[in-house]
Amino acid sequence: MLFLLAWWSIRARKVSFAGSFVAMLCAQTLITACAVLLDAGRRATPGQGGADVVSFVAPFGFICLFVMAFAVSGAFALSVQQRTREVALLRAVAATPGQVRRLIAYEALVVTAVAAVPGCGLGLLLAVELRAWLVAQGLIPGAFPLDFGPLSVLCAVLICWVTAEASVWSSGRRASRVRAVQALGEASVPRRRVGVARACSGLAVLAGGVWGLRAIGRAGGSDAANTAGVMVLVLMTAVGLLAPWIGKLAGAALGLLCQALFPVVGLLVKSNLTTSYRRLGTAATPLALTVAFAAVALFVPQMKWHEQSQQDRQRMVADRIVQRVGDGLPASAVSRVRSSPGVGTAVATTGTSVTVVDDPESGRLGPGGVAQAVSDGPLEDVLDLGVIEGRMSPWGARDVALSQDLARRAHIRAGDEVRLALEDSRVEKVRVAAVYSRSRGFGDAVLPQSLAAGHLYGRPLLLDAVYVRAQSGREGQLDGALAALHRNEPSWQVLDRAAYRAEALRRQDASMAATYLLLVVVTVFTSISVVNTLVMTTMERSGEFALLRLVGASRRQVARMMRLENAVIVLAALLVGSLVAGTVLSVTSHALTGSSRLRLDGATLALILGGAGILALATGVSTTRIALRQRPSTALRGAE
Repeated sequence: MLFLLAWWSIRARKVSFAGSFVAMLCAQTLITACAVLLDAGRRATPGQGGADVVSFVAPFGFICLFVMAFAVSGAFALSVQQRTREVALLRAVAATPGQVRRLIAYEALVVTAVAAVPGCGLGLLLAVELRAWLVAQGLIPGAFPLDFGPLSVLCAVLICWVTAEASVWSSGRRASRVRAVQALGEASVPRRRVGVARACSGLAVLAGGVWGLRAIGRAGGSDAANTAGVMVLVLMTAVGLLAPWIGKLAGAALGLLCQALFPVVGLLVKSNLTTSYRRLGTAATPLALTVAFAAVALFVPQMKWHEQSQQDRQRMVADRIVQRVGDGLPASAVSRVRSSPGVGTAVATTGTSVTVVDDPESGRLGPGGVAQAVSDGPLEDVLDLGVIEGRMSPWGARDVALSQDLARRAHIRAGDEVRLALEDSRVEKVRVAAVYSRSRGFGDAVLPQSLAAGHLYGRPLLLDAVYVRAQSGREGQLDGALAALHRNEPSWQVLDRAAYRAEALRRQDASMAATYLLLVVVTVFTSISVVNTLVMTTMERSGEFALLRLVGASRRQVARMMRLENAVIVLAALLVGSLVAGTVLSVTSHALTGSSRLRLDGATLALILGGAGILALATGVSTTRIALRQRPSTALRGAE
């Protein structure tokens, strides 16, 4: 019976549920595509790029789920708020709180089921296109097979349904708390008190976000850049929970400003904002999320790559770099390069990983990171790592160097003896010979290749690169020798410093392409939520517009009032979004560069703020015009 009632409720209020349906359709499409690619990545062999697909798709799908929950929660909350009188009537005719909660849960189920069929079909098509895009960007090999089972599609539908039900739980709980005797009275007056549980949850999440930002500041390095997006989501969750309080504060402050600047219309705006602060907070939240996430998604990679390119330029002393397209150079490559005429120094590097052992007795692990295993030879002749403690030479068989970030996190100084868990998790006792500062894009540790070679799970030692320094005055002879080596080994690349930096820029562009894709997806979600919220909140007030016009207000005055209210919503959202983004960016900048001073591109910043503002203002103005087309008497009867 309740399921049928939910079905008929959706059919009777198609406009109210249109935003929820569109958000769910987009979510179902994206989650299906992610589930299909994850299943295909799980079935693929390591050589086919399965691990690369999983590492890319997993965080992508998580962020999509979060934003979907944000959009669906806001849409259903507004839908329930608009139906307060309807819910009150149900309570008055003996509907129990549990039945009201189940009714709203069934509505979410119906919307999910209706969106599942086209969403799954579009998701399969999107999975094919995403695979082609990943191959074109060079992120996965072309041999990656799109092999998946029906279980992945079913899991995508279940994930979207569970997320939708969790999103509407708060709306259903709030609607079910209306008492039957007071139902009709509460239906006519907006509920003013903010729930204690919601306020406490918001403050708790906000405190967790502040703690997370402090942890990022202490961690430093790439960890800060990798978790900046997560911290935006955490802080915006707190903003969503505290939206009524934010709306109340913004309504009081900006309402007074409107009254001072526009005495007549501003008085109406101030009255509307102070009495309907929940509506202000609900409308501003998705727009604030758009601003905060877009700013962090664009500026954090720029800060990271800028700092990395600066350190890479300072670190590179080698005249030439020998690399191989594919799986890496053989271990014999370094000896072949050294025997070439004109070579002064040749040092090979191999990527691996290390983790500091905090407690040798219990085996508890501490911080770790990417490491570079280097061959014999004076490393400082080809790479200037910016040593700040100790010295890189002479280099013993069990000497290592740690980055400043890793040494600070592990509380280690030059000269200390520590235990490191290497790639195969076996522990080696080593001495920290030096601490260096130029670790961005290189690694958090440097250790002898002879030490790392016994911890590679039995796989052969392959070299990532050989850094070559020419003998003084014999640069031309070196170029000729390396050119001959390239002719004998066509897969070996010989790069000078300019070509090496160009290759780094190409990798940066490929990485930013993935960021742009994620940003487009999030922007589409949040734009749907912004448009849906503003449309629903404006159309809900058609009865209010009718009353204003019946008591003498002209259509132009009502439109002017709404433009001013929309401007307040946009201003509040931009302030909140900028505050969240500025806080995260400042902490990230301090972790990456040691300075909290932000150097942001003005054009990009104007595009983010201006685009979000224009979207909200255009939606509000167009919706107000549609609402004002009705005659006052007709609109008033419709509102009743």
